[in-house]
Amino acid sequence: MDDISAPIHRSLIRPQLLLGGERELVLMLAVIAGIFILMLFSWWAFFTGLALWVVGIFFLVRAAKHDPVLSTTFIRHLAYRRFYPAAATPFASFRTWKYKQKV
Repeated sequence: MDDISAPIHRSLIRPQLLLGGERELVLMLAVIAGIFILMLFSWWAFFTGLALWVVGIFFLVRAAKHDPVLSTTFIRHLAYRRFYPAAATPFASFRTWKYKQKV
């Protein structure tokens, strides 16, 4: 038998990063820093927004180097409970497994 294979291009499985950080988080940080810089229109807001941008990008790049999809992993982590108690019961139903034989 011939081995059937299809090429998977790297651009389809590579995480979407922007400026080295996760795309969605970098865009959210840009909006928040832009609000500080452009909307409040004062010197303290400009320097606060600039500092927020520099520090935020630093931490987002570090987080993306550790795990490029850290935000989705964290959201999925929140769905799990801290402790799952044992719930064995003598009234549990039996499971049957059907195996298919390879020909």
